[in-house]
Amino acid sequence: MSLRFLASVTAVTLVGVALAACGGGDSDVGTGRAAGKPTAAGFAPTLAAARGQTVRWWMYGGDDKVNAYVDDTVAPAARKLGVRVERVPVVDTADAVQRVVAERRAGKTSNGSVDLIWINGENFAGGKKAGLWLKSWAKGLPNSRYLDPKDPTIRTDFQVPVEGQESPWQRAAFVFAHDSDRVRTPPRDLDGLLAFAREHPGRVTYPAPPDFTGSAFVRQVVAAKGEDAAFAYLRELRSVSYRRGETYPKSEAELSRLFGDGQVDFAMSYDPAFVNSGVRKGQFPRTARPFSLADGSLQNTSFVTIPANAAHREGAQVIADLLLTPRLQAAKADPDSIGNPTVLDLDRLAGRRGLFAETEDSKYLLSDYGRTLAELPANRVEDLEKRWTLEVLRQSP
Repeated sequence: MSLRFLASVTAVTLVGVALAACGGGDSDVGTGRAAGKPTAAGFAPTLAAARGQTVRWWMYGGDDKVNAYVDDTVAPAARKLGVRVERVPVVDTADAVQRVVAERRAGKTSNGSVDLIWINGENFAGGKKAGLWLKSWAKGLPNSRYLDPKDPTIRTDFQVPVEGQESPWQRAAFVFAHDSDRVRTPPRDLDGLLAFAREHPGRVTYPAPPDFTGSAFVRQVVAAKGEDAAFAYLRELRSVSYRRGETYPKSEAELSRLFGDGQVDFAMSYDPAFVNSGVRKGQFPRTARPFSLADGSLQNTSFVTIPANAAHREGAQVIADLLLTPRLQAAKADPDSIGNPTVLDLDRLAGRRGLFAETEDSKYLLSDYGRTLAELPANRVEDLEKRWTLEVLRQSP
């Protein structure tokens, strides 16, 4: 999912967007909580108002696993509550945000065509700055009780405070892959990766930013080493990279193809289940294994947000709450589905923790991503990509 955000959003002046989120709640749909906390009774009016609504969920449509999960798991669960999910696929999340911007510019402060958006990073930050999102609604979702409120990847989105304007549904971690037949012991840290590249010239590369995965690799190095040291590292890595850095893979898909064909020794992705998927599709050998680096793994969370002018705000809240149910989170974490780690705090699940047991036993999924490297502020992403182009891509071999 791209982090690109259309610059025009930040110039939008919006009036009268202080819309109150309705309801509260606490369960699967569940039981009450202490005074001052959401209760099932508090969320009941939202559930009632949502019945009969069709929620138009605008989301990146290029991931077949996610599309199948929404169609085959989320949508049937929603129908049981009287809500229909209409998945609106987009190539770039910014397309959904731009639709909201266009409607607000046209004075459409209600009955908007976008009810829910899969979002994070610059798209959320820009929309929040412009006042596009419904406020405080996520704090009242029943299943938010399964979240760790102190988790920085839940409280902030690329270091932008969430403040109840979006709800988490999918966690991501930057993961590498090696073929255990070719490389029995992968590098343990970034310095080890560079040492490997020196010893095996041409066997290491990464996608060129602004490709999402390539940009994330650059950010991981920056987060681990500091910006100036990171760019010194990346310049040195180029000289021993695939084709001496004269060309880089254009995308994660191209890097995965090179890895699967044995032309390079490592692949990488911000999808922590990409090794599992690659093996299932026959793209990667069955001896492929995921690994993380001791310097830390860049991690973030994908959220859903509701535009303030959404036509079906109640239905959108019901869908967002469903996405947090242990059963649906476990279905998404299943290696045979998406295989992404849950956003829920497993210690809060009590007897339901067993739903996630299968994900902890897969050799194609990591159960521990090591030290968390917090995502950099959203407004730094483009500047780092530009610096990479000037200092790494265009440097003389």
